[in-house]
Amino acid sequence: MTLTPERSAPSTSVLTERLRLETMSPAEMDALISQSRLPDWAEDFPQPTDLDAARQFFEQGLHTAAPALATRVIREQKTGEVVGTIGFLMLPEAGDAEVSYSVVPSRRNQGYATESLLALSRVALDEPTVSRVIAHTEEENTASQELLLTAGFMPVEIPGLGLTFVLLRDQLPDASL
Repeated sequence: MTLTPERSAPSTSVLTERLRLETMSPAEMDALISQSRLPDWAEDFPQPTDLDAARQFFEQGLHTAAPALATRVIREQKTGEVVGTIGFLMLPEAGDAEVSYSVVPSRRNQGYATESLLALSRVALDEPTVSRVIAHTEEENTASQELLLTAGFMPVEIPGLGLTFVLLRDQLPDASL
């Protein structure tokens, strides 16, 4: 089934050099949860992690979160295609905003995940309720670990949660990355 995306009024997009991080529309959220396709999605979007994330974002009520913490699709500016998702897994708790991200295989190794992660981390850390952005990854996911380190995240030990990385406001790399 192919649906037509519903666009909402004022855009809360975050622009980077090559990407637009757009607040996920209700039609995009519905399509992901129901596993339907929209015409502006890259051929290999969504991935299983995008489907799981959309379901979790919806269940946590994050589809209606404040604009800075909203669930987003990653849209490639040159093609207009959705190539991934990024967002926070829960509203800030004790100052922590836990980020989750995914970029489709056809667009990996181009720096899109790093670009998206840095841009959204900057937005989140501008929020008064957020003092740090955290991310968890599995020990065998070396690509994600390298990405987090490149984006300025530092590893921290939190027992039982796999590998945890933290980014504080003063650790943000220059915007040129």
